[in-house]
Amino acid sequence: MTKSKDSVDTDIVAFENYIQAILFYDRLVAVDDYIPAHRDARIASFPDITFLNTTEYNLDEIEATATERANQLRPKLQGGEFVNDDFRKLIELLQTHIVCTWDISSSVYHLTLKNLSDNQQDFEKYGNIAASIFAELGDASDAGRRTSGNVELLDRYGNPIVKGYKVPGAKWGNGESSGEASGAIKAFVASLVWLANRSIFYSLTAKYLQADTFLYPIRQAYQQSYISQTCHYGFDYAKHIVEHFSTSLSTDLIDIHNGGLTASTSTSLPVFSAWLAKETGDPAHIVQAAYNIRNNSEFVEAREKMREVRRLFDEHDIADANRAVSAIIQDIGKASNDIRIKYGLQTRQGVPVTKLVHVYNTYAALNSLPKVPGYNFKVKVPEFFYNLKQPRGFRSVYRNLTHDLSTVWSLGEARDILGSRILEDKRARAYSPKQEEPRHRNAHSPFKSPM
Repeated sequence: MTKSKDSVDTDIVAFENYIQAILFYDRLVAVDDYIPAHRDARIASFPDITFLNTTEYNLDEIEATATERANQLRPKLQGGEFVNDDFRKLIELLQTHIVCTWDISSSVYHLTLKNLSDNQQDFEKYGNIAASIFAELGDASDAGRRTSGNVELLDRYGNPIVKGYKVPGAKWGNGESSGEASGAIKAFVASLVWLANRSIFYSLTAKYLQADTFLYPIRQAYQQSYISQTCHYGFDYAKHIVEHFSTSLSTDLIDIHNGGLTASTSTSLPVFSAWLAKETGDPAHIVQAAYNIRNNSEFVEAREKMREVRRLFDEHDIADANRAVSAIIQDIGKASNDIRIKYGLQTRQGVPVTKLVHVYNTYAALNSLPKVPGYNFKVKVPEFFYNLKQPRGFRSVYRNLTHDLSTVWSLGEARDILGSRILEDKRARAYSPKQEEPRHRNAHSPFKSPM
């Protein structure tokens, strides 16, 4: 059940994350923090996932830290755009364009959320991303959590927008404004704050568990920004991952950060969920079908090589591990080419391919993240916990959402199958930004004015 079908394509990308995790990892672990009324049903629906109780494994302490950090965010809109670093950089990493303008309603100017786009295809793409961000607010509500939509408003001249504010250069009346953000903008800001909360929480939990993270694609983008800044990689590194490394025409790569704090590996893969959709004809059967093929020799070999890459990064300096890892990545490249041939879905545009990027964050770099609690070995813990006594880093999985959305649109019948069981909650309130063409953004008209 979804509040808006505008987020379905992003959900398909997230589902592909899940399928790839099944195929390329030995064990899947999730935090047991779902809606209390449906928690048991979720655990029963995913018997192959280990769910960790937040209290039993000290994760509630991490949650409190994440909430504290998210509450320190100070959202600010000036001249129609976010200017606080956290959200400005997230919007940039998502390669989308969110703006605010004053729009007339009942003779009063109201601050309105819009997508800046030249054509319908871009509007749909950015609208999909915006809808996925709005969905975060529903996630917070379902979890019984409140998140703040407070935002500081300044016009393009730096003047605060408060009660009694008059829109400069307005073409209608005396420019009387509402003096505050619309409900959609407040909901968008509250969604971003919750998104930050969850991304920080899962990043700190990954540090605690020394586990790779497969987050929802929107959260993956925030995670890259948060870790890059907090661990002093610099925002340029996060941009490099998004704009170049995840879209490079080279098949399989390794990229070492010059500071030796982090490394990235990239593998080109087919859209397995699309291939499985055509094989099964029913999205309800795709997960089991993925488990049925995960022990095929190509996936067993790939998991072994990925474990070796992780071991090299864990046990050696990144610079020392570089040569050995590069050789393994070449082997993975040969295997991934065979996998693309065997599991690639033929479309009019060829075989759709996505990039799976692993960003390895060293233990030394992660010392800059907030502290996490110690392990409590007095309680019964999953077997893998006993391997955590040696301090190590963790890998964050990243995929380029704007690129993958375009890939999803090319899937044809497979896309229809993947979305066939999704139901829309007609009673739910869903926000959807309007379109603003870039050439009209700073123009005044009888209907709107720039912020």
